[in-house]
Amino acid sequence: MVKTSYLSAFAVTLSGAVLLSACTKSGEAVVEPTATQQAETTALSCDGLASLQLENTVIQSAELMAAGSFQPPPSTGPGSRPADYSSLPEFCRVTGSIKPTEASDIQFEAWLPLTESWNGHFMQVGNGGAAGSLLYSSMVEPLKRGYAVVHTDTGHKGATGDFSWALGEPEKLTDYQYRAVRELTLTGKAITTTRYGEAPDKAFWYGCSTGGRQGLLEAQRYPEDYDAIVAGAPANNWEPLQLLSVHITKNLGPGGFPVQKLGLLKQAAIAACDGEDGLEDGVIADPEGCKFNPQDLVCEAGADAKSCLSQSEAAAANRVYAGVTLSDGSVVFPGTGFGSEPAWAAYSTPFFQIGTSYLRNVVFEDPDWDPATLDVDADLARTIEVEQGATAAMDPDLSAFAANGGKLLLYHDHGLADGIISYGNTMNYYESILETMDASTVEGSIQFFTVPGMGHCSGGDGASEIDWLTAMEDWVETGEKPEQLVATKSGETGYTRPVCTYPNIVTYSGEGDETDAANFTCEAP
Repeated sequence: MVKTSYLSAFAVTLSGAVLLSACTKSGEAVVEPTATQQAETTALSCDGLASLQLENTVIQSAELMAAGSFQPPPSTGPGSRPADYSSLPEFCRVTGSIKPTEASDIQFEAWLPLTESWNGHFMQVGNGGAAGSLLYSSMVEPLKRGYAVVHTDTGHKGATGDFSWALGEPEKLTDYQYRAVRELTLTGKAITTTRYGEAPDKAFWYGCSTGGRQGLLEAQRYPEDYDAIVAGAPANNWEPLQLLSVHITKNLGPGGFPVQKLGLLKQAAIAACDGEDGLEDGVIADPEGCKFNPQDLVCEAGADAKSCLSQSEAAAANRVYAGVTLSDGSVVFPGTGFGSEPAWAAYSTPFFQIGTSYLRNVVFEDPDWDPATLDVDADLARTIEVEQGATAAMDPDLSAFAANGGKLLLYHDHGLADGIISYGNTMNYYESILETMDASTVEGSIQFFTVPGMGHCSGGDGASEIDWLTAMEDWVETGEKPEQLVATKSGETGYTRPVCTYPNIVTYSGEGDETDAANFTCEAP
């Protein structure tokens, strides 16, 4: 096993292990070794994992995959990103199902590097949206880095925006909310320990969107499960987030804002607010300073309606910008902001009407519920009553996680380019952490980075290619908290930019190559 300098010598005891006792002839109790302790004496071949017996778990297959031979099955669900599977090293592929209840069928895979390539770490990678499939592309990079990496469909099959599987299935819903991830954490660590004959030194979580929410729930509910959590654009304010989806869908419908004009709206917003950071580069880097108003685009008499807005269209755009608002004016979920407008269209497609599907199948248990009837006050109250906080991941007190030595790296766009989950939601959650926890504890264990122009989790108009995992690895290895990173935008007109910690903003120095991050600084707003 290859170990880097920061790998500690102690073994992580599986929190789900059960001590079995027997009696000697003298009647004295004898404690049998746990599965972890047994495995620490003898490693198991890849083929041998096929017969591994674990509680509530069925190992379906275990096979050694030759380097570059893996191909994802044709049934790979939507949301999986392109990946170069030909670059994968030889590894042991384990498939299985975890069944904590009779209704459960938590499908998972574990990809285990060869013993000499293992970095000593365990990692689980997260899901997106409503999950429902294995996103094999998310497992590629961790495996290439030497992690024993696991992933689950969270216990059901379905598209990223589909909750029809949850209708009348409370146990499957619980699996999705948090149980599948927790069960695979324990099972995955047990498989890893058995394979290598020793427990992993560190456990990492890596996820964005739903994956970010899953990571935060682990830190809040099970603070000893993971030593390091990377959580991007987390879908953690769950109940009002689902209403945001319906809110946007409703305002893009008949009498609302036409999808074909979303590009026009974005161009006008960037034109109004770009340059606040000292450079016009097509990215809004100072969201708080952006004062764009769609009313400025309202058509004058005789103007071409394709290049301007009607009064009703401007009003619909402002309702989306305003976010999910109660009748008393309080904002329960911030709106997605200036520069994110084309992404709103995702919520109007059948593929990703996720909030509508959630309210129909979970909240109202009525597949015919009409999103046009949305009543924010009443429907939010009902959603909260149904949810009982099971999915929300909004607990700001991460003291137990920090006390266990845990490190949390949060990230989101900065600017307003994420049109799926508002940057303001993550900002508000981080602010609640600062208000709740001791400042020195936050300083030692939590960091929040913001990325101008990043889309939802990646992409967008700005520089958004960032090696979050190396930043976390370095933090764990050296104990030195990352304070500034570098983001890259690829292509012929590519460039680099600093990635700043909240609340700092990227600012051009006014001199030097505009494509080089070295000529930009992170400044307080």
